[in-house]
Amino acid sequence: MKELKAYVDAKAKEAMNKGTHVKSEVIETGKAHVQSDVYDVYTPSTSQRGYKRTGQLKEQWDTEETANGMNVFPSRRDEDTGKYIPEVIESGDGYDFEFEFNGRARPFVENTRQELAANKGRLADALKQDLKSVGVNVK
Repeated sequence: MKELKAYVDAKAKEAMNKGTHVKSEVIETGKAHVQSDVYDVYTPSTSQRGYKRTGQLKEQWDTEETANGMNVFPSRRDEDTGKYIPEVIESGDGYDFEFEFNGRARPFVENTRQELAANKGRLADALKQDLKSVGVNVK
């Protein structure tokens, strides 16, 4: 049984890292939360100094292989300072200018995790598709 579990775990990890379905499900859910939790709740003033919305928070995502599978995360950094923008928005701390959300969290990453955890079937279906892509016959 241990060998079977190790084989299944290895195939699941391979499928997540080589496949596109799990990554896409997480990224698309994350993009929707950037839109609803970050962009839709605040429209920057055109007269606000020091800030221009680029839309890149929604578009810049990355993945990395981990010991148990993979990590999918927003990867947006400020071009000038290298500051990791998702952490600032997620926590509300670290803005370089004053505005109504300075000090107020907009937890789009956490909301993405919660949505995916509440609906595990979406990730399970995506993993099945990725497993099939590496030659594992699943139903």
